[in-house]
Amino acid sequence: MPIERELKFSLLDPPPGALELESAFRGSPFALVPGGTHTHVDRYYDDERGSLARSHLALRRRSSGASEVAALKTQGTVSGAAHEREELEAPVEGDRWPAGILARVREQVDVADGDALRPRFELATERTSYGVRHEGALVATLAFDEVEARYPDSERSALFREAEIEAADGTSLQTLQAIAERLERLVTLTPSAVTKLQRAEAVLLLGAAL
Repeated sequence: MPIERELKFSLLDPPPGALELESAFRGSPFALVPGGTHTHVDRYYDDERGSLARSHLALRRRSSGASEVAALKTQGTVSGAAHEREELEAPVEGDRWPAGILARVREQVDVADGDALRPRFELATERTSYGVRHEGALVATLAFDEVEARYPDSERSALFREAEIEAADGTSLQTLQAIAERLERLVTLTPSAVTKLQRAEAVLLLGAAL
């Protein structure tokens, strides 16, 4: 599966505005290109036994407007804020899971039919993103996320903020870290060693907004 490489940080304060970011990156080798603010809803699935979670897999459907994309992710490796893991994505057509993703799930866990999978967590995210360019080429995407996590069909929810710097193909971890150093001129970045799903589980169990 393709490799996803990113730096993940927890944020306590609201994200900086476009003008502040432009000032912070002025004089650096990077240029920011605003990508706008968008919302999407992620639903994470598992069976009643939690087979995927026990196998360190995350299965997600992301709805954004009229489109829906499924993704299967491994736990991968984590070092401080740096996350590297395998990720397989495919568009969803109708109500069925993409055949390639369901086949990969079956390779790892005993799930005979996609109908056995049920949504376990729901994350509604408002994302403000920026393309990060170096010498004209896109090297990363910088995203600020305001996340509301909840259990499906429940009014109980918890809120948290994150910042992510996701690598484009061929971008090194060192480049991501250089981008983060510029960003730290504006906001306090707390390295996050957990995924959004893991953080959602934690804050919902605590019953607190973090």
